[in-house]
Amino acid sequence: MFKHFQRVRHFSRSRLLCKPPIDSNGLYYGKFTKEEYDQAAKYVKDQYDNLANLIKGTTHIRENLDKMPAFPSIDRTKGGIKVENLSQFFEQTIKTTGPITLLAYMRQCLTHPDFGYYTTRNPLDFKTGDFITSPEISSMFGEMLGIWLYSTWLNQDKPSSINIIEFGPGKGTLMHDVIQIFNKFVMNKVKINIIMIESSSVLRYEQYKLLCTQHPFNSTEHGFNKSITKWNNEIWWCNTEKDIDLINESIEVPNYILAHEFFDALPIKSFIKQKNGWRELLVEHSPSVNNTQGKLPSNEETSNNDLLNADFHLTLAPNETPSSMIPKLNPRYENLPVGSRVEICPDSEFYLMKMIQLLNNNKGAVLIIDYGLSNQIPENSLRGIYKHKFVSPFIKPGEVDLSIDVDFQNLKNIAKNYTNVYGPVDQGDYLHECGIGHRAQQLLDKNSDNYSEQEKIFNSYKRLTDKDDKSMGKIYKFLCLLPKDSKPPVGFGGSV
Repeated sequence: MFKHFQRVRHFSRSRLLCKPPIDSNGLYYGKFTKEEYDQAAKYVKDQYDNLANLIKGTTHIRENLDKMPAFPSIDRTKGGIKVENLSQFFEQTIKTTGPITLLAYMRQCLTHPDFGYYTTRNPLDFKTGDFITSPEISSMFGEMLGIWLYSTWLNQDKPSSINIIEFGPGKGTLMHDVIQIFNKFVMNKVKINIIMIESSSVLRYEQYKLLCTQHPFNSTEHGFNKSITKWNNEIWWCNTEKDIDLINESIEVPNYILAHEFFDALPIKSFIKQKNGWRELLVEHSPSVNNTQGKLPSNEETSNNDLLNADFHLTLAPNETPSSMIPKLNPRYENLPVGSRVEICPDSEFYLMKMIQLLNNNKGAVLIIDYGLSNQIPENSLRGIYKHKFVSPFIKPGEVDLSIDVDFQNLKNIAKNYTNVYGPVDQGDYLHECGIGHRAQQLLDKNSDNYSEQEKIFNSYKRLTDKDDKSMGKIYKFLCLLPKDSKPPVGFGGSV
């Protein structure tokens, strides 16, 4: 780049004392001609695009799990060391190339084709899974989202044909409960096309078994699957959000998008502000280091567990990395004091913009439900989840689920330029406004002669809505995006 500008400067030296040219469009090129200016501008743009690709990557964690790029494999035919798990894989990689980015570490932990958490197991399996989600706790959760969908559909003049799209649909439980209640309200008079963004073949089949009891599970071109639900709605499975346009029958059909616990598994980069600028936190291998800089569990039972003897830890890059430009270019971080730590998720911005693009013809909606804080910058939220407990994110890579706090404020700041944004609101408040209290009472009355079932209903209701440390009513947030000039939706202060 320096040599390039030396050449441009040489070409322009003879014109230093001349009156600078002004193009017909009024642009002032200073000591450069228009051709030189365009040439330099193109060079800078190319460099910027290359940097953006380096920072964000070209493949995203929720896209094609079976085709995620892995680190260079070790050539075992030349005496390479045999790798039997992801821990050994990282150890050998770091020994060869030095510390790796946190984003790369998370990608490989979750999506490595041979050792990744999501590619080698069903994370929601009742017996072997490491966590449970709100839809699995009670059908009341999905029913409240079905009420939100129905009321939003009413407020948008009841379109006769709609797409319901879910990013990261898990076992399909949420879609099952949403569709069941929505179909009940519209009496099956609306043409519903369901699109599941799911690249795991294991989870696709789990979703099919729940949603489509009698119809076959067909394979189509582009790696899609297709079937008919038990409510006679057409349903598609595709690998990535890029495939939605291949399925949509018409751009006139509005899209209603659900993203439940989708953003919290996207990989992040982490930075610390120093006197001389931002420095990136990288993942290093060191069996002797037990005090990682990742988020560690606070409860005594897990903190004393020998699982905390992690083989990896975070280390601070001694100099700027290409990614150091990310916090530097964002005015949100400009006034943070030296020593501040921030977590930034480039993929979340990519997916948010795709969802916004799917809001068409002043109809449709996006509903994001996830773990996070309303208006704070995430600092040190990366956590591991193993056997329903929080653990260090640097133990048992590939066997431990990884999760982060979603930066709702950043999502809101981006979305408000294109849509009406409502929330984030606490899960407990949202569910109560949608009527979960009334629904719980209905179920209690229906089971008045069954005390054990009543206790189960009541405990599920409390776990979904209470705001104590053991419940989900406060730590989970709801964020809604609607086309400009929409009125507030149900759950966010609105009504039908």
